[in-house]
Amino acid sequence: AGEYSVRVEWKGGAQVFGQNAVSGEVSPDQRTLLRVEVPVAREAAERDKPDLSRKESLPERWTWWSNDQLGEFVHKMQESNPEHCKAFNIGKSFRGNDIWTLTVSTRPDAFPSANTPPSSLAPSFLYVGGVHGNEPLGRQLMFYMAEELCAAAGRQGVDPEIDRILAGGTVHLLFSMNPDGFEMNRRGNGHDVAEGKGVDLNRNFPDPIKWSKFPQLTGNEEPETLALMKYIDLLGDSLIGATHLHGGAEVMVIPFDGNKSGKRAPNPTPDDKLIRYLGRRYVDAQPEMATNNGRGVDAGLFQNGMVQGSNWYPLWGGLQDFFYLKNQVYFTTIEMSDEKWPDASELPKWWKQHRPSMYELLKAYLCQGLTVQVDFPDGAKEEQVVVTMLNKGMGSQVRFKTSSTHGVHYPV
Repeated sequence: AGEYSVRVEWKGGAQVFGQNAVSGEVSPDQRTLLRVEVPVAREAAERDKPDLSRKESLPERWTWWSNDQLGEFVHKMQESNPEHCKAFNIGKSFRGNDIWTLTVSTRPDAFPSANTPPSSLAPSFLYVGGVHGNEPLGRQLMFYMAEELCAAAGRQGVDPEIDRILAGGTVHLLFSMNPDGFEMNRRGNGHDVAEGKGVDLNRNFPDPIKWSKFPQLTGNEEPETLALMKYIDLLGDSLIGATHLHGGAEVMVIPFDGNKSGKRAPNPTPDDKLIRYLGRRYVDAQPEMATNNGRGVDAGLFQNGMVQGSNWYPLWGGLQDFFYLKNQVYFTTIEMSDEKWPDASELPKWWKQHRPSMYELLKAYLCQGLTVQVDFPDGAKEEQVVVTMLNKGMGSQVRFKTSSTHGVHYPV
């Protein structure tokens, strides 16, 4: 809450043709819209829609669903509510498994297609599951969330909490980034490069510390890594937040994951204050995580269910550092259970524990904050625009080049 200011600049080459500083008051759990008009033209674009339809019934609920069942599930969700729930295949794994996402929205312009991004005018959030194949809890819990979202989307009154979330923005669910690893019950993907262990996809992204040409590709990226990069690029400035779901602890991990020393030491992002605030919304919704200061070898390392990555153990080539710096996405990691692959009989317990948090995180990103809408009336060419958050630590600078009305979102 409080007053926030942003500066909007529009450019031609290196010359600034104009700029405007605008301010707005943000109240808790409310999104404030700031509009700035730039004298350039708006141009409409056509969207192609995927033609997907399957009729398989859902598998038994409290089990680990296979990759085939995952594909059947996303088609079933689309069939159940085709106007508001759409399946999208972002690519293939190393072994040729499909990598499926499901988008849930009440806005017709919020659904990505092969060559057309969603509108930037409403914010969106992405859950990513199954980065490590032998940590499937997040993948499975996302199925249960998808069932609820698709049952309520566009049907006012079925679930007021979901009504509110989807009135604020769009939800993207990527169930399994690493379907090969899930099939093989291992951490890495299906590419055997190190004693049959596969490639760890959370070490496979260009790293800002280890790779001097960041964010350019290193040439060692796996197909799953490239698919996620392309997908997040496609989502564009509509995507303001994301988290990937893991197992092995119970803690919210915020960037940066890496540091220069290679030893356990703090290396917070410039937006550490904002990311901690957003992450706290997830953690505080469940006492089990909120009271966790670390167990076993991690004893004392967590602060009430939260830790900054490099202050736990530094790693390089991870998702959250890459997408925070390259795409200005406020990206986090959630370790959901101490056991990497819990027994299926415990799935009801884990869903009960994490369900409130998963929805609370959506509300934190989609149901509050500041939206800067830059309008382009008819009559001028494409312009380069720079939007800068003037409140320190509360949002990254965003640059875009466009000839259509464009939105930038800050979940403050």
